[in-house]
Parts: sequence; structure tokens; C-alpha cells
Amino acid sequence: MIQVIYISDSNKHFEQAIKEYEKRLSKKIKFLRLKPNKNWTSKQIIEKDTENINKILKKQKNSFNIVLSLSGNQLDTMEFSKFIETKLDKWININFIIWWAFGLDENKLENISYKLNLSKLTFPHGLALLILLEQIYRVFQIIQGKNYHY
Repeated sequence: MIQVIYISDSNKHFEQAIKEYEKRLSKKIKFLRLKPNKNWTSKQIIEKDTENINKILKKQKNSFNIVLSLSGNQLDTMEFSKFIETKLDKWININFIIWWAFGLDENKLENISYKLNLSKLTFPHGLALLILLEQIYRVFQIIQGKNYHY
């Protein structure tokens, strides 16, 4: 099972497209949306959000945890497909973690298995979620032997 854990107060600009991929991936993916911490300093927000992600990941056994990160590895679609397929064979859960505007303290994140960089460009978290969902959808198309270029 793939789970996307993300911190977001709204995805309103991308909501329709995100819902379309949620529908296409319905039984293959689940979502855990966390409300962002606010009304503190940015340092306190980062600490609290990091703590909340760590609590979630500690509860999950046999999970491969991928954080979207500026310092992560970049993969093309075929590399990403092979990467995810091998992880699906080995792990019960694959978790993708998307942070929001303030970020997370990657040095304090626990149980992170891999860092993934979607692009050298910077995206709002809602768009990063949409791009990730589209790529996960392509992965399943490739695994099923379907043409992923429509």
C-alpha cells in the first residue's frame, strides 16, 4: 500500500486534478493530511511538524519512508517505476512525506529510508502532491504493462 502523508491547509488550486488521481488510484493509495501548525515562530512550526511526522512513522511497521527533499535523488519516470516496483515487492507500506511552506527538520526525521527530489524547481506543496500522484499513477500503468504516454 502506498500512503501519502502531507501537511497542507488547502490544495484549492489543484483540487480537481488531485481528486482525479485519487479516483484513478483509489485502492492502491491512501492519504493522511495533517493540518499545518500555525501561530508560532517558523522554528517552532518546523519542530512540531517534524515531531508529528515522526510519531506517525514510529507507529508503522515494515514501511519504506520517502521524504520529498531538495537534497534528494532525482529519478526519471522509468527509474522511479522500477524503484517503486522493487519496494512494493519488499515492503508492506511505502510512505511519501510532503512538507509544506516551512519545511521539516530533515536532520531530526526518523525512519526515513530515501530522499526524493521531484525537480530542481520549487513547487507549492499542492502542486508537488499533484506531480507525485501523476507519477505514481504512471508507475502502476508501467507495472501493468500499459503504455504510459497517452
